[in-house]
Amino acid sequence: MTAHRLPSIVRALTLGLLFAGTLAHGETKADAPLKAEVYIVKQVPFARTLSTVGTLRAKESVTLVSELSRRLVKIQVEEGTQVAAGDLLFKLDDSDLMAELSEIDARIKLADINKARADNLLPRKAISQQEFDSSTSALDLLKEQRNIKSVQITKTEIRAPFAGRVGIRQVSEGAFVSPAVALINLQDVSQIKVDFPLPERYSSEIKRGQKFTFTVAGNGQKFDGVVTVLEPAIDATTRSLLVRGLCTTPQGLLPGGFAEVTLTLDGLTNGFMVPSQAVVPSPRGQAVYVIEGGKAKLRTVEIGTRTDDQVQILRGLNEGDAIAITNLLRIRPDLAVSPLLK
Repeated sequence: MTAHRLPSIVRALTLGLLFAGTLAHGETKADAPLKAEVYIVKQVPFARTLSTVGTLRAKESVTLVSELSRRLVKIQVEEGTQVAAGDLLFKLDDSDLMAELSEIDARIKLADINKARADNLLPRKAISQQEFDSSTSALDLLKEQRNIKSVQITKTEIRAPFAGRVGIRQVSEGAFVSPAVALINLQDVSQIKVDFPLPERYSSEIKRGQKFTFTVAGNGQKFDGVVTVLEPAIDATTRSLLVRGLCTTPQGLLPGGFAEVTLTLDGLTNGFMVPSQAVVPSPRGQAVYVIEGGKAKLRTVEIGTRTDDQVQILRGLNEGDAIAITNLLRIRPDLAVSPLLK
């Protein structure tokens, strides 16, 4: 071998060794497990805040009407004032009823005399049992007629069924009123009811006694309420559950108002909360990569509630599972993964 060819051979051997080393180094990198941060699934307290809209309602509300068709002779209430339960608000004409009642009283007086006479004559066999029974029945019938007339007279006095505030009067004295004519509205606003719907999926997580807050337009105050009633059925049209709450400090609130309700659920009743970046699309919907025995396993899951950075897993995970939350674009099923606890 000539001397001038020796440097060329040395250079070739050197390049070959470098290529072999590079190849060997590349194979080592390819066989190394992929590093990824993992999250250990566990039960942790988690409060969810729901927002919905509701309607304010009075504790009690009624539109007063007359049960009789009669002339209104006296208005005893001032518009917009507070009234007590049982207060006389309107008086209808009862002159004919009072005259009929006086007639019945006179007939009762005569029937009483006839009954007393029959009581004396029957033991002496001066009258028959039939005559005695007729006098007794006549008196009882008149007393019942008097009771009926007294009830009619009572209905000419329209009284407040509960304490509250009356609104705008719809009639004037002298008007002929009937059951179809509204007289005035009465509202008890000492407490305010708040009716609001919740999506069907939260129906098992809302309970009586649960607290909520709400605001109304034009009022910067935040009001507190407590859930008092749950509708026993889901609305088939809206797929929502109607909930009623009660506010005991309703200063400044009016029935019919619009309320923005905020409700905090006590916690999760099903599943686990995991970082939202752990959930990836799969042919069956949503999935996560569970690291088992150093290998990535794609597991299909069912998700529920979402927040800005977490998602509820209803089915598919168990407590203690390690799920990948980084390098998700590079992970494939059965790929070796070196888990790093976050």
